[in-house]
Amino acid sequence: MGKFEKISAALERLPAARREEIAEIIETLFHGDLHPETALTDPQIEDLRARLADPGDFASEEDVAAFFRRFSA
Repeated sequence: MGKFEKISAALERLPAARREEIAEIIETLFHGDLHPETALTDPQIEDLRARLADPGDFASEEDVAAFFRRFSA
């Protein structure tokens, strides 16, 4: 019995609520395969990599505090 079969058998023994939780995790992992219409294109992936490599300036702690003060009650 392979790993997939062992995991499938173990999932079958779990309560339905727990199986649903695991299904949500698996769906997240395979989102692009399950929903190819929402997957990033190669140019988008390259853009994302470039932005992560050089994210630019970050807001200072003072700027962040001022931002949230504007929206606090």
